Amino acid sequence: MKVQCPAKVNLFLEITGRRPDGYHRLATLFAKINLYDVLDLTVTNSGKLELEIAQEEDAAPLSAGDDNLVMRAARAFAKEFGVGVGVKLVLTKRIPMGAGLGGGSSDAAGTLLGMARLLEIKLGAKERLKLHKIAAKLGADVPFFLKETPFCLGQGIGDRLTPVKIGKSLPYMILIYPKVHVPTVDAYKALSKPPRSAVLTRLSQLDKLLRSLKKGRPIEEWQGLLFNRLEEARLPQLAAVEQARRILESAGAKGVRMSGSGSSVFGFVPSHKEGEACLKRLQGYPWQVFLTSCQG
Repeated sequence: MKVQCPAKVNLFLEITGRRPDGYHRLATLFAKINLYDVLDLTVTNSGKLELEIAQEEDAAPLSAGDDNLVMRAARAFAKEFGVGVGVKLVLTKRIPMGAGLGGGSSDAAGTLLGMARLLEIKLGAKERLKLHKIAAKLGADVPFFLKETPFCLGQGIGDRLTPVKIGKSLPYMILIYPKVHVPTVDAYKALSKPPRSAVLTRLSQLDKLLRSLKKGRPIEEWQGLLFNRLEEARLPQLAAVEQARRILESAGAKGVRMSGSGSSVFGFVPSHKEGEACLKRLQGYPWQVFLTSCQG
């Protein structure tokens, strides 16, 4: 069984409050993009869950132990559904880590869905609720990747999801990973609490963005509505993010924003040809750069 695990970007992200347990409440617009990790799952006679990781040579090494989200997801699934066979999982890692692209969360969701398909477990309403509960415990972004829809409005800690139907495919996207790791916890800690009036203004902006996208309006009408409050976090790593944003804008991309807590930056280009030209202009920088698109 082979499962593609897509990355995501946040087209919008506002912090709306904080829960007593320390988690921040969000209003965010998730969008899956065509950049994938790949999971291969095989039933074995070992009776054990095993994980092997293949990744690029210059990437920071990723643990294949019990702390890995894929292993945590596989163990939680096996316990919940009473799995009695061995499963070997091979993860081919292509999504940069610590980049605000949700790679680990997507891999965890892909593991849950892949295990169900591999073991021919029918996912009715009851089983999907079980998967959602497992996903929510694994991480705030994991439930989104369980959804088939490519766009979702996320509220709560990002786990209260409302599918969003986009009226027209979005333009091609340039994605930059400036090879700087931004820990999510640090980003939230380094963010000053915005005044309530500013939050309400941004939420009104989100409503306008959703209306524009649902109607399939051109990017010129909604590029200024994209937003990410976490760009304001006072972290030294975000200097590299700001540089990437400025350069991507000067290369002609529209609606340039940071995704999630960073450090990836994305922007839209009118065509594949102009995207390739933009890639060439960015080749001299010590970054990973992708020409991709939103799903759907």
